Amino acid sequence: MNTQEVKSVSPGITEISVIMLTYNHADYLKQAIEGILAQKTDFNIELIICNDHSPDHSDDVINELAKAYPDIIRYFKHEKNIGFVENQRFAFSKVRGNYIAYCEGDDYWTDENKLQFQFDFLEKNPEYSMVTARNLLLYQNDHKITNDGKEYMFHGKEYIDYTLDTFFRQRPTQTFTYLIRKKWLDEKWIDIYPDYRDLYYFYHLLELGRGRCYNKVIGVYRLHDGGVFSSLENEHKYLTSIGIFTNIKNVNNDGRADEQILKDMDQLINIYYYKKEFKIPVINKKLYSAIYNRFLISKNLKTCLVQLLKIVKYSIHRT
Repeated sequence: MNTQEVKSVSPGITEISVIMLTYNHADYLKQAIEGILAQKTDFNIELIICNDHSPDHSDDVINELAKAYPDIIRYFKHEKNIGFVENQRFAFSKVRGNYIAYCEGDDYWTDENKLQFQFDFLEKNPEYSMVTARNLLLYQNDHKITNDGKEYMFHGKEYIDYTLDTFFRQRPTQTFTYLIRKKWLDEKWIDIYPDYRDLYYFYHLLELGRGRCYNKVIGVYRLHDGGVFSSLENEHKYLTSIGIFTNIKNVNNDGRADEQILKDMDQLINIYYYKKEFKIPVINKKLYSAIYNRFLISKNLKTCLVQLLKIVKYSIHRT
């Protein structure tokens, strides 16, 4: 792999390594990087920026800031595109810190104490594998900001804890909000799972310790046409989630994953296939296939029959 390290931080003990993977984020990078540079900590941090051969002007944006902050920023520019999975593997290999935080080039932090309070918590609570907090959602195309829609999980509490069991029912965080222990991150999972995703190492980190999510906003998650996940069409999004949890189930023989798989299948069938995708649902094989696959997991004949009857209902409604 032909990769150039443009800047290196000064030697010394680094407590937290912040990973920033970026591809075609030039319009958002300055805000993302400045959110990390604004962190107030009583320990050293490093920012590892891995530019996956972006064809836009990302390199100019990063270089300007890397030259201004050579004691913090380590910039790696790949001379050819290696893809998200390999870029993440590369970033993990460069980590020097005891803890890892993550912020993609199109998201940004708004709380200058984000790293300090998360570090303090993990230092005092060795039984926890990660700590996170909440975020806002920025719909870039509409220039609209909303909350994350997860207030129902907190009920006004200062924080909630989550475990491997709750992982399959609700996940209170986005990747860019966490801080995790490096020593518990096993990179072998990148090779074991097909098309590696962050949810896989969340799952395995929760095998080793609980997570805590604070009921406070620390950053903004940007949804736009260029996002890794937010830009996927609805069908692809649901199918991707189904695939992720199916992989978790198969690799680990963990039937708890069925709860999330069935939830995604219901979203795919009831919201997408019935109401949005098919002009005449009764003649579409993908809809029958989705209902059949759901039945194979749930063995719930009643739900299967109800979904089949809805095919007739929505077909008549549209003709």
